Amino acid sequence: MTTMNSAPTIAVTPIDWAGAYDRLAAELPALVTAATTLVTGFAACLDRRIDLHTVAPALAERPEAGARRLFAELMARARAGRGGELLVDDWPDGAAFLDPHTLPDGMAIGGTSAQAAWTLAAIGAPSLLALGEAGPEELAALHAGIGLAESGATLGSPRHRRPARRSGPAHYIVEYTAGRPLPGLVPERSTRVIVRFADEALQEDAMFDRWVAAHGPQLRVGLLSSPNAVPLADLPPALARLAAAARAWRRAGLSIVHLELGDYPWPGTLGATLAGLAPEVTSIGLNQNELRGLVPGDDPLAQADELSRRLGVDRLVVHADGWALAVTRGDAGVELDALAMGCLLAAARAEAGRPSSHPRVPRRASFGPLPVPPLSSLPDGRRVACVAAPYLERPASTVGLGDSFTAGCLLVHSNTRHRPIVGPVGLPAGAIADTDPRRP
Repeated sequence: MTTMNSAPTIAVTPIDWAGAYDRLAAELPALVTAATTLVTGFAACLDRRIDLHTVAPALAERPEAGARRLFAELMARARAGRGGELLVDDWPDGAAFLDPHTLPDGMAIGGTSAQAAWTLAAIGAPSLLALGEAGPEELAALHAGIGLAESGATLGSPRHRRPARRSGPAHYIVEYTAGRPLPGLVPERSTRVIVRFADEALQEDAMFDRWVAAHGPQLRVGLLSSPNAVPLADLPPALARLAAAARAWRRAGLSIVHLELGDYPWPGTLGATLAGLAPEVTSIGLNQNELRGLVPGDDPLAQADELSRRLGVDRLVVHADGWALAVTRGDAGVELDALAMGCLLAAARAEAGRPSSHPRVPRRASFGPLPVPPLSSLPDGRRVACVAAPYLERPASTVGLGDSFTAGCLLVHSNTRHRPIVGPVGLPAGAIADTDPRRP
């Protein structure tokens, strides 16, 4: 039960968020130059973007029970403004139905690992992706700047990887937009629902493991994709594999090993994932809806505080439409920049519909109030950082925004000598609150 007092919605010192993001964007080339390689695994797939407004009438007419259940669930989520992920295992023809509705230029690489690597490659930052057998469509969708291990010593481009015989099952990114009618409703929020018709195994890449072990002292950050697409029966060995990877990365010298959560289709699998991986990672990220599922309530700081203490991680990050928040044992000024960089890359992607090579704050973006001050501290010495996110009511696409946010956060943390950019100008020295901001 959450018993802590709610945080105020005013900042310790007002920040000109548009100006702060402009300063951050101006420093991006220097941050990219100084970045160490992000290592990430073990999820990659093909995404197909589907416009729910276009496909809904045809889907509503399908007679199959699985199709009717899918339609009802999509409408319920659109009405509630929820995204998340669905496994549809009772409609064998579902993929064949959705394939022709793929938007023009609507095929792209998917999976948290691959999406984060793509985001960094778009701005010229280095990454190493664990990739097992990949078909021609997946390889063609990978950005040429993403690193793949060719041996324990060398990296190559996806363009040089020989494809497997066929591509794996796609993820269908079903998007809906605020203000555009759907059958029986008009959504108030823009987001997406990931629809899958099959489970997937982890990407296995022995060369990736060797490269990380050999280069660990030069690395700082690693990203684990949540195993929420793994078949239920295969989850225990998958968790053991991911836990072993996290331990190996930390032994190799990585200071941050981050697990990004997601929507889990099977009861108990999220709890099993947290039980198996929280002791092995240093950082966990999730969105506000996922936070509410783990700690009910509407006080983001109290919920994040409770969850971070429950899981025992050094860093817990929560991202929402209008803000991002972190509870950390690290440097709060660096964390403020990390959150802001994540929001900048996500907002630029929302405007462009894909990762941007020159991120900036969209002209139509708005900034709302924060749930807590930008910088504060908790009684046990942990720090809290919170930034306003540039929010677009009608983005060009909602695909991969959380993954781009995570990539931006880890880009800042990959710099060994990062000096805060957002905080020192917007907040004078000593502006970190000395007491818990939730106290009245």
